[in-house]
Amino acid sequence: MPQLTQDQIKQLQQLGLNLPQQNQNQSLLENQIKLNKKQLSKKSFPIFPLLSISGLTILSFSGLLLLKSKNTNKIDPQTNPNNQPDNIYPSPTQVPKSIQHYLLASQQYFSQALQQQNNKNNNQQQIAKLLNQSILNATQAIKEFPDDHRAFLQRGRIYQSLLESQPQLSDQALSDLSQAQKLNPNSAEITRNLASLYAFKGDAKNTITYLQQTIILEPTKAQNFYDLAKIQQQSGLLSQAIDTYDQLISIVSDPQQQQQIKSEKSSLQDLISQNPDYQIPDNIQPQISPLPLNLDSPTIQALANNNITIAAPEEINKVEVSNLTDSNALSGSSILPANQQQITINNDNLTPDSQVYLSITQGGKNQNLQVLSKTDNSFTIGLSQSIPEDIEFNWWIIE
Repeated sequence: MPQLTQDQIKQLQQLGLNLPQQNQNQSLLENQIKLNKKQLSKKSFPIFPLLSISGLTILSFSGLLLLKSKNTNKIDPQTNPNNQPDNIYPSPTQVPKSIQHYLLASQQYFSQALQQQNNKNNNQQQIAKLLNQSILNATQAIKEFPDDHRAFLQRGRIYQSLLESQPQLSDQALSDLSQAQKLNPNSAEITRNLASLYAFKGDAKNTITYLQQTIILEPTKAQNFYDLAKIQQQSGLLSQAIDTYDQLISIVSDPQQQQQIKSEKSSLQDLISQNPDYQIPDNIQPQISPLPLNLDSPTIQALANNNITIAAPEEINKVEVSNLTDSNALSGSSILPANQQQITINNDNLTPDSQVYLSITQGGKNQNLQVLSKTDNSFTIGLSQSIPEDIEFNWWIIE
């Protein structure tokens, strides 16, 4: 059995390898080499036999012996001042996903659901599945990035788009958008979405409040002023509506639109002038009830058997208070059709002491449009005789 030379032993010791006593391992080494020779005789191609003896690995190739210690982390402090092992790399780890990853995935699933809805043979179960995937990705963004308003805005907008078919989701949408607004109070997009949500819930006061905030943040967008003026008018806040129309006129450049706005403003001024006892109402204060913040989200499994209606973005952004109609608003507009002598308007705000004031906005020049009769829940408007053109008019109920 060949012995290691003194030079080989010296080289191993310089590498920090402690060799066992050769007389203690000689028999084991001889047996291992014999076994390897037998294995080599059965192979027709070269291999690399590995021998391990008390922490010493011997690699044999064409008669050359290379030795390596099992303790590969033992490093000479003089050659590695940081005392770090060489050739040691950190194990690969998963790269954290950014919020953009989740938001993009959420939007892609939502777009697919909207496309599926527009197909002639839309699959309701598939639409629900895509919407749930969209919601879950937005929810994951919320959980991993709870201080980023975009995650709450994304999920709130998804719920808001489903309110026509799933009105029970309105509180969840309101909770998400409120949190988004708290995290980013300078976003006109968020405040307008909140105004639209409160309008859907029939809350005129908070709708007006968030529209006013939107105008402060986005003072050059005419649609915000127009929506605010119409709701103020419907709520009986005529003087506030006139102020809003004044601001709107200053930013509208189209002459035809300006004339229409001025006509609306003039009709409200006429209504006020006919009521000398009119007093400007106090400013409306929001009546916002805090909603619990929910990091998790309801999915929409129950929609599989029902028609799912996804509103387009332009529909979501509309601000029309759902219950402010001619039937319960304090102010409104109507038309007496051509060749018709009278029209009846139902309204639940009427009382025995209510007064109804009218102002013609278009048509019926020199005509005396008046209230012909009034009951507890309706009033009738008309002329002494019909005329061959439509008469557009505004009305206003006061006590």
